[in-house]
Amino acid sequence: MTRRPGRARRGAALLATVAVTVLVPLAATATAAAPAAPGPSAVGELEPAGAALPVEVRITAVTPQVLDAGEDLTVRVELRNTGDVPVTAPRTALHLDSGSFISRSSLDRWRTAAPDARTGPARVEDASDVPLPPGATRTVQLTLPADRTGLGPAWEDWGAHGIAVTVVDEADPARTRLGSARSFMLWFPRDEVTPTRVSVLVPVVGGTPDTDGTTDVEELADLTAPDGRLAAVLEATATHKDVTWLLDPSLAEVPATAAGGVGDAADDGEGSTGEDGEVGTSEDATVVDAWVADLLRGTIGRDVPLLPYGDADLTALAHAGEPDVLTLARERARDVAEGTELPDTASAALALPAESLPDLVTAGFAQAGSPHAVVVGPGELLPPGALTYTPSGRTSVSTAAGDVTVLVPDERLSTAVRAGGFQVGEDRPDGDVAPTGTTPATAAQDVLAELAVVTRERPSDSRHLLIGLPRDWHPDPAIASAQLGALEAAPWVRLEPLSALVGAPDPGIDRGTLPERVTAEGAIEATTLDTVEETLATRVELAEIAEDPASLLGDPDGELLAAVATAWRADPAGRRSLVERSVATTQDLRSAVQVRSGSQINLISTTGELPVVVENTLDQAVEVGVTLRPQDPRLRVDDAPLVTLAPRATETVHVPVHAIQSADVGVAVELRTSEGVLLDDSTVMEVRVRAEWEGIGTAVLGALLAIGVVIGLVRTVRRGRTGRRSEPVAAGPDALSPEEESG
Repeated sequence: MTRRPGRARRGAALLATVAVTVLVPLAATATAAAPAAPGPSAVGELEPAGAALPVEVRITAVTPQVLDAGEDLTVRVELRNTGDVPVTAPRTALHLDSGSFISRSSLDRWRTAAPDARTGPARVEDASDVPLPPGATRTVQLTLPADRTGLGPAWEDWGAHGIAVTVVDEADPARTRLGSARSFMLWFPRDEVTPTRVSVLVPVVGGTPDTDGTTDVEELADLTAPDGRLAAVLEATATHKDVTWLLDPSLAEVPATAAGGVGDAADDGEGSTGEDGEVGTSEDATVVDAWVADLLRGTIGRDVPLLPYGDADLTALAHAGEPDVLTLARERARDVAEGTELPDTASAALALPAESLPDLVTAGFAQAGSPHAVVVGPGELLPPGALTYTPSGRTSVSTAAGDVTVLVPDERLSTAVRAGGFQVGEDRPDGDVAPTGTTPATAAQDVLAELAVVTRERPSDSRHLLIGLPRDWHPDPAIASAQLGALEAAPWVRLEPLSALVGAPDPGIDRGTLPERVTAEGAIEATTLDTVEETLATRVELAEIAEDPASLLGDPDGELLAAVATAWRADPAGRRSLVERSVATTQDLRSAVQVRSGSQINLISTTGELPVVVENTLDQAVEVGVTLRPQDPRLRVDDAPLVTLAPRATETVHVPVHAIQSADVGVAVELRTSEGVLLDDSTVMEVRVRAEWEGIGTAVLGALLAIGVVIGLVRTVRRGRTGRRSEPVAAGPDALSPEEESG
């Protein structure tokens, strides 16, 4: 029970109550009839004109929001002549319907009444002899004294009462209504009430992620700029500490480009181009940094459950059977919470599937690792039609993983806060557009009236409702803040963090169950997810060739989580591009060490070495194994040398081989990591193996040598025989020389 501070219990006798209830309206009528204070007799019930009204009336303030007995009611309005003729003598009247609303549908009838429909008696007027020209605007303030409300202190009358402001031209004999606006006055002459508990859940998520899993810095700068969606969310909710932020923790990290990754642009404001060709600026960094600082300050003292990092798509992961990816996203979320100024209580305790009505597979999958409450969309899992009151927004469903707590937002209240006003009737606006004429004042009175009726449905029973906003909520900060402020102040409402609803007992209302399986429109397909995982695993293996593998990897976990982000539901083509970039990055690493194709190689012996020219295009040294894979068994490889290549260097590696038989053999050159992971095998060399040439050459040389020996011997023999045929006859000892004979 909530007791209004400073108010004593009323013990007035029944006679006094009746006297006040009866005589106050009579006094109001009598006073209004006096010439000095024109009252209801001056205008009374106006006949509807049945046409569009030329004066736009906007109620800009209703003070106080909750009226107590003895308090005056002040309504400030803004009049704007949208017609083509002046209003000569505008007379503005405040109407009050003394009957209180007892159902939510009766509130709708008041909200959707035609501009010229009946409004109830006028209680106070403001007459002016100053014309209102076409296009002109004027502010009028109407104060209804406490003794003219026609409302007594009886508790049965507490709640919402219809008020309306109408405009006529006093110079018009027909007194045709020229403008009209409706709202509610909240009457609460009570000491205490059992309040309706209300939780407000606001997802705080970014846009489509970059390859590290965080929102692209340029897109984030747009979202956090003064007119951006995320800036509006913080402006609307930051001062309301009982509003629960369901946060994508990647937003709590200052992106690398925002933290100085824009290079020298931090000082001169010029942009720099990143790896993806996108340009960041110091202005972007400043905007993002300021918003992140505001976000972290706003989490102090607030209930901040965390989404899986990057807002991973639960349904897609559930359908693909990827619990490890969900675990990775949640662990990374916890790491961010521990490494930033997020509250110590920030944890992954809620699941918000992309589908308004998720399936049982997803609900059960969300329980992986620890229990998580699952939030469905407003208007889903409705209570039985026979129920005559609004139940708490909590139920449970049975899944293969066990019973799951399901939180069910109230459709009407969620719509009112999302759009800035209640969208009812056949002519309600589409999307997040507030009804015409909505102001912060009327939006606040609207939600108070709705919850007053809900509370009166079962005034002794406390129920807990949920207002759930969508991921793309882009509020009008003034309207949304006024609505939330009204909920904080109303005595029949208690605004509480969402954790109170999660921990509340199940009300036991049969809301049915979730579908067995739904189609996840735009979600990442299992085959695409497999491609990303295989691509990143391969990159990790390939990076081992380098002295500093981490410098070649980027952020594989971030890349994986980026691909499964829920934001891609609206942009499947963008996700395909992201995946293609991941594949290309891995392929670039695979081709960083290359084989230069050479000319045909001749091998004319049974053993030898084949030269392979290898080029390292990286800025750091790498270690690779060079292996040859002959396409013919007549050539065999003896070894696979492991070589270290200097940065941006080219080296010839000699691979030992031996030939079995002559042949022309295609030989694929394989580059592998030290662990044997294939880098590249696209180069094929042509090797002409002529193993018998070595034997033939030897035989020829032998034959030539033999022939040379034979020739030498023959020549030697022949020289010997010739010497014997030409030898002269030797002179005997007795023979005389001619000289001796002549002497």
